Amino acid sequence: MGSIKYQRSNTGFTLIELLVVTAVLAILVGLLLPALGKAKSKAYCINEINAAKQMMLAHRMYADDYESRLLPGYRYNHHASNRVGKSIDHPINARYPWRLAPYLAHNFEILYANKNLALLHSFSRGNEDEYTYAASVFPSMGINSVFVGGDDMVLSPHRNAFQKFGRFCVLKEAEVRRPSQLLAFSSARSVFEDKIAEGFYRVEPPYLTKRLWSKHWSADLDPQEFGFVHPRFGNKAVSAMLDGHAEVLSVTEMQDMRHWSNLADKPDWILKEQ
Repeated sequence: MGSIKYQRSNTGFTLIELLVVTAVLAILVGLLLPALGKAKSKAYCINEINAAKQMMLAHRMYADDYESRLLPGYRYNHHASNRVGKSIDHPINARYPWRLAPYLAHNFEILYANKNLALLHSFSRGNEDEYTYAASVFPSMGINSVFVGGDDMVLSPHRNAFQKFGRFCVLKEAEVRRPSQLLAFSSARSVFEDKIAEGFYRVEPPYLTKRLWSKHWSADLDPQEFGFVHPRFGNKAVSAMLDGHAEVLSVTEMQDMRHWSNLADKPDWILKEQ
């Protein structure tokens, strides 16, 4: 009986086959990464929109408690306290976060969304006073303080200013003409330890008595050159409006003064003496 011979098959890959597989994988990864990046950015945007809506609920609750007076933007001599009930001094109490915090059950993870949440966690490793100060500076969204609630650092909403410029700043809900268009908060950015931080406690308008912003948006701009506004979602910024809804506005839309000032009647409106 003859012996049966078995031929051993070579099941390994050749060098050319490996190179082809590697090239195909590289192409697939190249196709998938942009899609994954867009999906991640979309998720971040949705998360910030939801946070903005919660902030506007808190904003309305504040007005209900203070006889329809709107949350102060950047105002001196307003009482605020931290999460352990300790009274806060200037300049921390001039910023909005600790005034809004009680209406969010002191959940600062609403104010610090997405990438900015890591910054909040780094602050929590300090002592209470350090946390109180730092947490007031970099919320994800800055408040439109000059025209909504008032800003003592730029133009205080006092009688003399109103006589000079008209009722440029809304301080009560009843004064708002277009609540669905007038923004209260917008995605913001600033600088922390020589790096860009995705947040700041105030945003500045594109115009005041003259144009303030750079004409063109670029991520390389100093944050103040674009009013601390950060169009981080495909050149769009989340904006929370005074009627309580939140939406994303393009770079062009963010420069329309009708979203900033109750008195504005055109995109390049400026503040003028009466």
